Formats: sequence, C-alpha cells, structure tokens
Amino acid sequence: MSTSAVIFSHVGNANTGEGKKVAKELEGLTGKALPLVPMPDLQAARATLRAEFPYAADVIDDVLRDVALRSHVQIRPTILVGSPGCGKSRFTTRLMRVLNLPHDLIPCGGVSDGSFAGTPRRWSTGEPSLPVALITRYKAAGPGAILDEIEKVGTSRHNGQVHDALLAFLERETASRFHDPYVQAPCDLSHVTWLMTANSLEGLSAPLRDRCRVIPFPEPGPEHLPILCRQIITDILAEQGLDRRWGSSLDGIEIEAVMKAWPGGSLRKLRRLIEVVLASRDVRH
Repeated sequence: MSTSAVIFSHVGNANTGEGKKVAKELEGLTGKALPLVPMPDLQAARATLRAEFPYAADVIDDVLRDVALRSHVQIRPTILVGSPGCGKSRFTTRLMRVLNLPHDLIPCGGVSDGSFAGTPRRWSTGEPSLPVALITRYKAAGPGAILDEIEKVGTSRHNGQVHDALLAFLERETASRFHDPYVQAPCDLSHVTWLMTANSLEGLSAPLRDRCRVIPFPEPGPEHLPILCRQIITDILAEQGLDRRWGSSLDGIEIEAVMKAWPGGSLRKLRRLIEVVLASRDVRH
C-alpha cells in the first residue's frame, strides 16, 4: 500500500533569481516523499456524518463506499448539487475533517484562472497553481479542495480558462504530470481530492460534468428539526460567544413555533428562525 508520494521532483531553472526563490519555498519538499492521509475508521466516520446529516445518508454511503476501495484517503472528483442553503458546503467541510483531509474551501464567485492554474514566476504576481499551493502549505501529497458554488465560475472566455485549468487537475493522467508555471517543472497532483458544490448544473461545461461524479444533495425535512436545532445552536454559541443559557435545546413550544415557520429546506432560513428564538429567550430572562 502506498503511504506517500513524491510531488516535486525538481524546480525548473533553479539557478535564476526567481528559481532560487521558488527552490527556497519548496525546500524540504523537492525530491521527498510526502505523506498520503491514512485510512481512518470508516464506520466511525459514517456514524459521525449520519448523526450530523441524517437527511443525507445516501450521499454519505455513496462517498464512503468509494473511499473504502482505496489504500489511502482520496475522494474522486465529485459535484454535490442541491438547492441553496441545504447544507452542501457544511457537509463537504465536515466530510474532509472527519476523514482527516487537510483542505481549503474556495468560494468560486471571484476566482481567476491564475488562482487555479498558477502564473509564471517572472511576473510580480507569480504564484503556484491552487493544488501546488495546498500541497506546499499542508506538506501533504493529497490535500483537499472544496470549490464552493462552482457554477458561479461561469462560461465567459476568461472563466473558460478556469474550467480548462480545472479539467487538467481532474484527469489522473494529466494531473500526475501537470507543468506548474511557477515551479516550471512537472508536478504530481493526482492525489488531490476535488469536491464541488453547485446550486444547479446550469452553466457548468459538459467536459467538467463528464470528469466528475454528480450527486444530488437532498434538503432536510421537518423530521430532522430536533437534530438540526441542536447543531445550529452549538454553531451559534461557538461563533458568537453567546450566553451559555442559550446553549440548551429548544423546548416543545419553541420547536412548535419554528416548525410552523420552517417546513424544511434552507438551513439558512432555519438558522435565522432559531436566532429569533434565542433572542426572545434573552428578553424573557
């Protein structure tokens, strides 16, 4: 079983001023085998994710079934498609964390082709490609990239270049020898995990869809309300440092009020409703 991989065999034109700078940045990584993420207890991972996302049990099983076939943690390129606010972004982040994959979440609304494919080092704005930057930052051969709302990349000529860059990363053969313009040498980027979320497949190019597994992501329903309320209250408490008494679960009257206003669907709407309930608690106390 492979537990590591050499990503950077060498730095191109390493004797130039710019080359020496890049070589310094990749010091300790060039010619060295970097670790792949070992397989965790997938049954425990499944239980954790199902407890947090009971409405997405089929999605969880589909993804983990694929992971189980590998010698290390890697998820094949996947697009999760679902309505706005249904929890896609939170799910992908939690999935990465439960599987111990170091990762970044990248909102796709304002990305440029350079931020994906990299730019030549001779430019003042020179930078490595996104996967090279992730590998360098985490010192791992197979980090993860979550491309949030990938459909917002669009289909213009400029953004089409973003699609082109992404396609090269999604094909194992081309990713394994991707010529990074900043490193100026082939890099093995084939171990990177790519997860994408989309509100719709409209606007996504056919080549991009062809290279990815597309999985519908369901909406939560009112039957999931007790679990979701606890999670949202915990998140609010952690994010905003609210009074500890607000951390308790909603009582029967509060849940009934929320259920009348939330028949299911957007978790953003549910959060806003819970925030109103918590604020009313503060007034009562």
